[in-house]
Amino acid sequence: MTLINATGSDDPADNPVGYTEQLRLAALRRYGILDTPQESQFDHLVELAVRVFDSPMAQISFVDEDRQWFKANHGLPFSEAPRSESFCSVAIVQDDVMVIPDTTQHEHFRSYPTVLGEPYIRFYAGAPLVTPEGQKLGTFCILGTEPREFSDQEQALLASFADMTMAELKLRQALHDLSHLAMNDTLTGLPNRVQFRQQLTEACRRADITGEKVVVGLLDLDRFKPINETFGHAEGDGLLAAVARRLQEATATSDVVARMGGDEFVLLLTDIRSVADIAVVTQRLKDTFTQPFLVSNQEVFVHWSLGFSVYPDDALELDALLSHADAAMDRVKRAGGGHAAFQRQEDEQTDLPVERLTALHRALERHELQLYFQPVVHAATQAVVAHEALLRWIRPAGIVSPLDFILLAETSGLIVPIGRWVLRQAVDAVKTRRVKRVSVNVSALEIRQPDFVEHLRWVLAESRVEPRRLLLELTESSLLEPRFAAVLHDVHTLGVRTALDDFGTGYNSLVVLASLPVQVVKIDRSFTAPIGKDTPAGKRALEVVRGIVTLANAFDLPSVAEGIETPEQAQLLRTVGCAYFQGYLFGRPEPLSLSADPSNHLPDRSLRVRGTAGG
Repeated sequence: MTLINATGSDDPADNPVGYTEQLRLAALRRYGILDTPQESQFDHLVELAVRVFDSPMAQISFVDEDRQWFKANHGLPFSEAPRSESFCSVAIVQDDVMVIPDTTQHEHFRSYPTVLGEPYIRFYAGAPLVTPEGQKLGTFCILGTEPREFSDQEQALLASFADMTMAELKLRQALHDLSHLAMNDTLTGLPNRVQFRQQLTEACRRADITGEKVVVGLLDLDRFKPINETFGHAEGDGLLAAVARRLQEATATSDVVARMGGDEFVLLLTDIRSVADIAVVTQRLKDTFTQPFLVSNQEVFVHWSLGFSVYPDDALELDALLSHADAAMDRVKRAGGGHAAFQRQEDEQTDLPVERLTALHRALERHELQLYFQPVVHAATQAVVAHEALLRWIRPAGIVSPLDFILLAETSGLIVPIGRWVLRQAVDAVKTRRVKRVSVNVSALEIRQPDFVEHLRWVLAESRVEPRRLLLELTESSLLEPRFAAVLHDVHTLGVRTALDDFGTGYNSLVVLASLPVQVVKIDRSFTAPIGKDTPAGKRALEVVRGIVTLANAFDLPSVAEGIETPEQAQLLRTVGCAYFQGYLFGRPEPLSLSADPSNHLPDRSLRVRGTAGG
């Protein structure tokens, strides 16, 4: 404790400055807290302190280079003050809580404007906000208009408020870092496909208002594989980063350049009034790539193939826009490179989709659809705790990949009757005790149906299956629709649990976790696949998953890591705290026999989720 009274002097001019102060300011900048909007977690701490200490004023104060700024403020009529008139700027050079029993009796503070005038501060107590490295960013402080003694117990309690503030600040930074990792490509620093989809959604919404067009361009580097094989992956990565910089140089600041993965990039061009405006961009791209790149001290010329699609001319759905751009890119790549816009007659191969759509209409009545079940295991014991129901289409000519028919089912609307068939079959597997718990994937189109909740209630009532044995898996993108919140709350009221599937591949996971009744987080296999490899990408992937698990734990959500294929992956994911695993290491998807003994599939162990006890 530091007690400053009438006989003591602690002039800020006597405090050390220079290099130490620069380190402190750098630490403050790293937290990115200055001049941010109000946040409830900090406001709640200040309001609680006002009640606990029976004080008219309390603040969370950060001391900047020439000012103090309040992140949370109760009782003061201003949000910042000059550092030269700040009690907190003195408190941060103390080792413990700084107490000023009576400001009017202190030779330095008695001349402060806030002491001589409104709000007539007579008492101050401030506990430093200290980083793990020992840098003092500011204080948690209380003030009063009457002189006051402050006991050792009260000082310890105020220090606890400062500790809680730092815990919230560190969690805030961790969420920000995780969001950045989840939304940006680690190699190039460009937005990744997750952030790109979010930005594309916003651009299309603006275009609906302004009447302008939005252009999506998929760009693939030609003959990049030989460059990788000749110079090595490290040099190849360096070339990709250099390509990213040139793409940014060639596009306007209002445009977006993102990396989809590998040697594929995507452009989002806004402020486009006609397709002719695209020619200006393509010419800049050509000019930018006329100069060679330097790879291992050798000049390398990079060529690309680029396909465009236009919103709303070519499509209204995001996936269709990307698919059309991809089709145009494939056409121009086959022609030897360059660029081309989507042409419906040339790029749509209608025969296969029409035939496949007709066959999909008949698939249910021909009994060609079948459910396969993949186990989910407890990370610590590897005991099976649930199964995920996965749809397979088995035609006479062979199995059709879900990648080839699920999107077709969604765009045609067939996903609704197919999804209801899947739900009944999955629940029947529980009813007949072939599995004990089951999870089912649900599309956004299914949730949009007015009778979605009623149909779910009917299936459960007819089967007499306990609702807690069913888990609905939803993607981040479908959860973003505002009207879905009420539907999911109704689902939760039924006792059915919901899972956030493929975490990190949608739009805004943090908002989803905070606002919707999601009870399980499933980590997408794209995050887990590199884990276990002794590469920078493998190490980055493990840290990303560690951050996701930390975030899930903060919301009291168990996490399921998908795509586990090796014991090493399982061990590493166990160390970062993943609660459950799913992947080929523990079982491939397979059909269930009608006579299956549930004890062979599921031991008596619970998949425990927030607010629900398993059984």
